[in-house]
Amino acid sequence: MFSGINNLYTLISHNIAHWYRAIKKYAVAHKFVSAVIALVIIGGGWWTYGHVTAASAGTRYVLGTVEKGTVIASVSASGQVSTTNQVDIKPKASGDVTWVGVKAGDVVRAGQALAQIDSTDAKQAIADAEQSLTQAKLQFQKDSAQAPIDYQKSLEALDDAKTNLSTTYNDTYNTLSNAYLDLPTAVTGMQNILYGYDISGKSNSQWNIDAFKNSASKDNTTIRTFADIAERDYRIARAKYDQAVLDFKALSRSSSTDAQEGLLTSSVDTTTAIAQALQSELNLLDAVVDDTTTHGFTVSSTITTMRTNARGYLSTTNSNLSALLNQQKSLDAAKKTIRDDERTIEIYKIGNATGDNPISLQSSQYSIADQERKLRQLKDNLADYTITAPFAGTLATLSVKRFDTVSTGSSVATLITNQKIAQLSLNEVDATKIKLGDKATLTFDAIDGLTLTGSVIEMDAVGTVSQGVVSYSLKIGFDSGDDRVKPGMTVNASIQTAVKQDVLVVPSSAVKTQNGASYVQVFNPALTDTGSTQGVVSKVPPQQVTVEVGISDDTSMEILSGLSVGQQIVTRTSSGSATTNKPATTNATRGGFGGGGIRL
Repeated sequence: MFSGINNLYTLISHNIAHWYRAIKKYAVAHKFVSAVIALVIIGGGWWTYGHVTAASAGTRYVLGTVEKGTVIASVSASGQVSTTNQVDIKPKASGDVTWVGVKAGDVVRAGQALAQIDSTDAKQAIADAEQSLTQAKLQFQKDSAQAPIDYQKSLEALDDAKTNLSTTYNDTYNTLSNAYLDLPTAVTGMQNILYGYDISGKSNSQWNIDAFKNSASKDNTTIRTFADIAERDYRIARAKYDQAVLDFKALSRSSSTDAQEGLLTSSVDTTTAIAQALQSELNLLDAVVDDTTTHGFTVSSTITTMRTNARGYLSTTNSNLSALLNQQKSLDAAKKTIRDDERTIEIYKIGNATGDNPISLQSSQYSIADQERKLRQLKDNLADYTITAPFAGTLATLSVKRFDTVSTGSSVATLITNQKIAQLSLNEVDATKIKLGDKATLTFDAIDGLTLTGSVIEMDAVGTVSQGVVSYSLKIGFDSGDDRVKPGMTVNASIQTAVKQDVLVVPSSAVKTQNGASYVQVFNPALTDTGSTQGVVSKVPPQQVTVEVGISDDTSMEILSGLSVGQQIVTRTSSGSATTNKPATTNATRGGFGGGGIRL
């Protein structure tokens, strides 16, 4: 791509040079016009080049995938082949010595047991770990058998919830129908209380509400106030009722669920308004009765009947309002049940399309694998309670006896051996990663191609400070010898500190750190064009996924959580402008609008 841009630039440069010669010839007779033309042509050529190169300068993403693999963490150190083959034997565990099988001066073979440390607690830890692992595996078997059943139950529960929602919509129509069987009577009765002629009698000379207002004593404004409120509330309720009735008549059982829910909502509002209007009329009637009895008059049976009817209408309206509100709650609950069931199914299907291997089982698998790893480590550590000779040789000293208490890092014996030993130095950071028995690979500056193996046999418990820098000495015993290796030779060691097999692995370049947290970039959804090693350009930027990392080696890093095997990731990014090669400019093509170059 970039070579094509360079070719384009070269072509433009040649053309500019050609145009320059032609312009210069023309400039003798037409200085002003030629100057303008030159500026336009040269400026246009540079704009074209800049536009083409800018288009190629976007960020390119090199993609990869999360894989299963092995990560071997190691620490590098250098030193010399020791001139003396004396080794301090130090226990790898702490505790009370229960047995000593040698004495100073004895000749021992490599791996021979010298002493035994009480391992009761270590064996108990192994027994507890084995029991815990067995229980975890039994629980996993049970959960594995139960998972498909639970998933199927979730599917059935979702079907039941959808059926229940359909039934609830049928109930909604029934509830609406019942409300609109009762509301017309209440509305008509409410209208008659205000605008009937019951008070004026056969003369029909005035509405009831006017009669109520006129019956009030001069100093009683309460009746008139309640009458105004009752009229206002009636008009509001009547307007809502008239529209709701029209909407209900347009509704059928086959209407959409949105139409039913819409009418249910408006019906709650309408019924609430009717209940309020009836309550306002009762307040008016109560005020009339109170005023009548206060002045010593007898309340007419007509007003008493009105109050009785109003109470009946209000009771019926309130009952319908409760039914409508309960129906709204039933619909909301039915829909929520469906959403919850759908979310449960989505959780079951995380990482598996069939839903029979839910995330809880996947987590249990990782937990079991971790328990197995820890159990293997405990069993491996059990060997640390036996103090052994790292090489064949003669015990120069033995400073431990039965019932003594020993600790890691303290010397219990000195061994004189014929085995070659490398003595190296580590900084304080790397020293914390090393333990006795770690395997090492050895190379030698003086002997090309020679690689030997060994293991850490001794390490300082206290560091040495030199010019403010702390270092720790360690010794590595060779597993085998080579006559070409001489005392004092420079030796380089790669000490293996940890090994993880069959774990999630990504290139180390894919993992980035921000504010103390590690993350990996991914595209969601994954890109179909991977771009091979050149990478791809995407208009949509990648997302950051937080990950938990484990050990790493020179090229790879273990991922403990946050990613899944086969997932597409960004392994590195590159900028197009960083790899674009611009030809050097010359005086013949330099200038444009901003600098010198062509002079007319």
